[in-house]
Amino acid sequence: MSEDAFLEKLIARLPVSPPDIVIPPGDDCAGLRIEGGRILLVAVDQIIGGKHYHLEGHYKPSPEQVGRKLLARNLSDIAAMGGYPRYFLVACGLSPAHDESWLERFFDGILRLSREFGVMMIGGDLAATPTDAVASLTILGEVSEAQVCRRSGAQPGDCLFVTGSFGRSLVTGWHLSFKPRCREGRWLVEHGFASAMIDASDGLLIDAGRLCRASGVGLKLNTAAIPLRTPETSLEEALTDGEDYELLIAAPREKARQLRKEWPFAELPLTLIGEFIASDSHTVLGPDGTPLAPGGKVGYDHFA
Repeated sequence: MSEDAFLEKLIARLPVSPPDIVIPPGDDCAGLRIEGGRILLVAVDQIIGGKHYHLEGHYKPSPEQVGRKLLARNLSDIAAMGGYPRYFLVACGLSPAHDESWLERFFDGILRLSREFGVMMIGGDLAATPTDAVASLTILGEVSEAQVCRRSGAQPGDCLFVTGSFGRSLVTGWHLSFKPRCREGRWLVEHGFASAMIDASDGLLIDAGRLCRASGVGLKLNTAAIPLRTPETSLEEALTDGEDYELLIAAPREKARQLRKEWPFAELPLTLIGEFIASDSHTVLGPDGTPLAPGGKVGYDHFA
């Protein structure tokens, strides 16, 4: 069983969405129509000790880093829709190994990042767990209905751009220190450059495939153009390590040159790495036209 396959079956069991739900399950956020031509964006994500961060050893993060990552993961989902983050709630279950000091420092990390992004905590829940520490954050955001960017808008001929670089997120500490691309996502939708977007959390390859399936297209990747996080990063690591939290952007080909010219974020690279193609199989292909799965992997899957 794969995570994507299970979710596809689960979503098929849900009732038809009412008219006010304009973005149903299956995207980075759900979207509900509100007054003034706006959409309320809603997303939830969690962080689990031993899964999303190490509990012991060299890569063990501070409590502040764990809290920061929890909020940052959710901010990245808002970024992928081109939205503004507004409010959030936190539900946290602590194991016996986590004391009051750990919890206070965990929330220090959350609140510090919340101030940076102008998003406010408005509630939540605390509990104790017998073993693992688990925390879940629900985020609320807003976006204009005319500008919201879904996974489903890519067309054959569109270019695939990516922000930043990929691979080795664990060994470099990137998965704890990444900056959500909220202002970049808003700029892209406000200037009409993005026809579809997704944030790369489980791996460049698997998330590009999700973009393809949602849009009903295929993708041909120029693997040589993929920006690597370090000189030692392999192509397999860049494609499948995950925890990159960069934006994958489908942009109309006729706007590609203008996008590169007007991109205002000089400190953040924007790289063209592929082209969407007509495809019934919605597959991600390499330069030779064969499906990509380096080492038999496509990315991180919780159920694998």
